[in-house]
Amino acid sequence: MKILSDGSDLEGVEKVEDIFYINLARKSMWILDSWPKAFNESSTFRYVVLALNVTTLIGGAIYLRNNTGVLSSFELGHTYITVFMNCITCSRGLMILSKDYNHVMSLFVHKIHLFHHRHKSDYAYLTHIFIHKISHFYTVYLLGLALNGLLLFNLIPFYNCYSRGMFKDVIPANATYDHAVFYSVPFDYTTKFKGYLAMTSFNCFISYTCTSYFCVVDLTISLVIFHLWGHMRLLTYHLANFKKPASVLESNDNKDEIKDHSYTDEELKEVFSKLREYIQHHNLILEFSSEMSNAFGPALLAYMVFHQVSGCILLLECSQLDMKTLVRYGPLTIVIFQQLIQISVIFELLGSSNDKLIDGVYLVPWEYMDTSNRKLVFSMLRQSHRSINLKMMSMLTVGVQTMTAILKTSFSYFVMLKTVAEEEQ
Repeated sequence: MKILSDGSDLEGVEKVEDIFYINLARKSMWILDSWPKAFNESSTFRYVVLALNVTTLIGGAIYLRNNTGVLSSFELGHTYITVFMNCITCSRGLMILSKDYNHVMSLFVHKIHLFHHRHKSDYAYLTHIFIHKISHFYTVYLLGLALNGLLLFNLIPFYNCYSRGMFKDVIPANATYDHAVFYSVPFDYTTKFKGYLAMTSFNCFISYTCTSYFCVVDLTISLVIFHLWGHMRLLTYHLANFKKPASVLESNDNKDEIKDHSYTDEELKEVFSKLREYIQHHNLILEFSSEMSNAFGPALLAYMVFHQVSGCILLLECSQLDMKTLVRYGPLTIVIFQQLIQISVIFELLGSSNDKLIDGVYLVPWEYMDTSNRKLVFSMLRQSHRSINLKMMSMLTVGVQTMTAILKTSFSYFVMLKTVAEEEQ
């Protein structure tokens, strides 16, 4: 598996599903069953996975209720994080079940993907290759990160048990088994080896689904954003390099003065056709962006709230600064903040392309056109001011500003919680 693609893997590809990174993303979705389905396909497995995550959410919440006041806030911090993570898995599970999600993903695969637009021009093909390389690298990178995170999340509790001597014939007095996730269940899994095996097996499965809900769904959204950004680059280039009248080109070559540089009647027909094509292309981008907001908005809002809450809790846990705590919470803290920064920068990439599109419309040689085509340019200019930023529940825009606000607030709450914890001690 190559981390970087040179585009040669596209040779012989006849449909989007055959592209390597799309195929890899599709296979990684199997546990979530989140690949868009045809009208008559069953979605039963999606409900099963969601039901399991709801069950773990309830078990974790009961564990918190039963142990609040019994264990310290530092000891309960891990369970708070896993319960909040379960909330995100449930919100994303509901998103995957929605018709909006299935519709958006079907549109992406069958209409939006730049593979379908590569023949429009030479630049369209170059843009397709460029986005392909980015998407290939990001898919391999993020799935590799997910695998490493999954292994760390489950191996650290295993190592803790091993270091305590929990796998010896006679276990130390008052020692307990450590777990990746804790629940309230009707059997003992902290001192009994059979209970430990059962809970560890279940945690391996449920942590895999949780990792998929986080990383694979993030990957899915990111791939869609990359291609939408590619569409904006393509449209901006075509507008900024709109063909001028032949008389203008000739005057530039011959340095002769020609009084009338207007398009000829034949050229005006081509201008009308091109302007209509670009307006329709922009309409496609705007409509798809709106449908993305409807499909992903609620889940992304929950995701940002999760980062707001979990960020300060993880910082509080890491503030103990002992090796055991840093080994357990350090990698998770880095991954959580990294996920927030990644998704925010990718969305900002799309939002910033809108300004370039406006500049591209201004570069269209409207002064050589007739009145009807000038009206089309004006319509395109007015339409280009509509933002394609994805909004969460029509309230907040996903981007660097939102990310910065979350990070600042997380650090502020961390300082406050740290002060309160020190006063209690």
